[in-house]
Amino acid sequence: MKMKNIRRFLTYMGKSRAYLIISFILGLSFAAASMAIPYFAGRAIDSFTAPGDLLVRILLIIVGLIIIAGISQRMLLRCNNQLTYNAVNELRNDCYKKISRLPMSYLDKVSAGSLQSMIISDTETIADGILLFLNQFVSGLVSILFTLGVMLYLNWKIALIVLIFTPVSFVVSYLIAGGAFKSFRKQSEIRSELTSFMSEMTNNYRECRMLGVTEEKTRDFGMLNDNYRKTATKATFLSSISNPSTRFVNALIYAGIVFVGALTGAAGGITIGALSSLLAYASQFMKPFNDLSAVYTEMSDSMACMSKVFEYLDEKELDEDLLAVEHTEDKSNAKIEIEFRDVTFSYVPGKPVLKNVSFKVGAGQSFAIVGPTGCGKTTLINLLMRFYEPDSGEILVGGKSIKDIPRTSLRDYIGFVSQDTWLHNGTVIDNIRFGAKDLSTEEARQAAVKTGSDSFIRKLPDRYDEYIDNNRSEISEGQRQLLTITRAMAANPSIMILDEATSSVDIMTEVRIQKAINELLNGRTGIIIAHRLSTIIGCDMIVVLDKGEVKELGSHSELIGNNGFYSKLYASYTT
Repeated sequence: MKMKNIRRFLTYMGKSRAYLIISFILGLSFAAASMAIPYFAGRAIDSFTAPGDLLVRILLIIVGLIIIAGISQRMLLRCNNQLTYNAVNELRNDCYKKISRLPMSYLDKVSAGSLQSMIISDTETIADGILLFLNQFVSGLVSILFTLGVMLYLNWKIALIVLIFTPVSFVVSYLIAGGAFKSFRKQSEIRSELTSFMSEMTNNYRECRMLGVTEEKTRDFGMLNDNYRKTATKATFLSSISNPSTRFVNALIYAGIVFVGALTGAAGGITIGALSSLLAYASQFMKPFNDLSAVYTEMSDSMACMSKVFEYLDEKELDEDLLAVEHTEDKSNAKIEIEFRDVTFSYVPGKPVLKNVSFKVGAGQSFAIVGPTGCGKTTLINLLMRFYEPDSGEILVGGKSIKDIPRTSLRDYIGFVSQDTWLHNGTVIDNIRFGAKDLSTEEARQAAVKTGSDSFIRKLPDRYDEYIDNNRSEISEGQRQLLTITRAMAANPSIMILDEATSSVDIMTEVRIQKAINELLNGRTGIIIAHRLSTIIGCDMIVVLDKGEVKELGSHSELIGNNGFYSKLYASYTT
């Protein structure tokens, strides 16, 4: 699995081939120049007794090699930075794009904090590990091969001792890294939980204070944080002992080389300069192994995050949608009928939320969906918007199954106002234009006048240019709702869905909104979900749901005359 993930990440790096090639060349240059210095240092020692200016020439060569190594290393670091962050930037973009291709069932199960942690923190951890690896790998590998070659040239017997005992360092490093990977994987999972917990608590701190659970949540955070501390400590400890362990093994090997080299030198089998070079190479031969073993354990965190990210990217996506087509007709004037045919749906298999729901609404008519909480009202809208697909049955829009209509095209015709208000971080005018980018400033203001939001917008310091966000406290919930209604009106859709759209406004504001809604629904197909039954009396048709089934169907007067479920519901509302 690790190798599979590495190969997959290499495809991201392959998109910056030029940097990859340059990095390889610079790594070769840096390693070759660095590794040549001990050889010429040994030659310099042996040239003390040689006549002429041989020593000076050798010293000039060493200075040149130092300059080449320094320049190559600096350029290598910059190149690897660019290569790594280009790849991770592409990976992060793919992670964000993935969200729009995932089914709602997945997004319902995963917290926003976990996704944020993965897309931001985990990808950054991957970048840190890959960058460390790139800075060490090529130069380290070349150093090992170059050093081994020179050592074999200087004295093959001593070089053989190094070669035989070197695998011990790999075994020690591998055993430690295996445990570190598991700990880093668990650390990444707990970090996501921490991010999710923080996101939830900071977004709902008012409710926590009001309900008096701040101390309880503080304890919960402390327990989660302590769990993170223990896991992180274990992972850090395992990664930190790899380098000292391999260095200890390498020190033993080096001691053996010193002993054998001293005996060989005493017997006249090697010059002092060659022995000095050999000892320097023996030390440097171990250094890349130490560095690479340290990198390997440090990369355990990156590999754990990489595994998590690629698992997310491999999540099953929505079925490939039909190609979207450009709409040449004016969507606001298109009259579209809606029909549900024996629709059954369940979020959890075996527990249907909707059961054989059937009804039809003519083009340009308005209809309301009413019923007790949990009867499936919002689920009907989720199905119509193709956030979910029915288990069985069919939904038709304009006489065509929505399965044959691209999601983007279908939603292009629909305006939606939810009971849960959400504002985009931007100016007021940006929020109104959010679903209609080509809207002029004057058209946006006209929409605001129709909904009544213009009255409070003009009181803001910068009016329509005022910067707002979803947490701005001086804008009331009712004013937020007005803005979301204005945003939907500005898009000028063919089908208008209002899910408890007036639930957060006062009676006076509701009257103004209802007047604007009636104007908006004129000639368009409208769907209204409301607990306030007074807002749906004028609808052409009312669908009454109970326990996921259609109990009654008809206009307000017809349903009242039937003296059935709706009549009792309306009587309880008015009393």
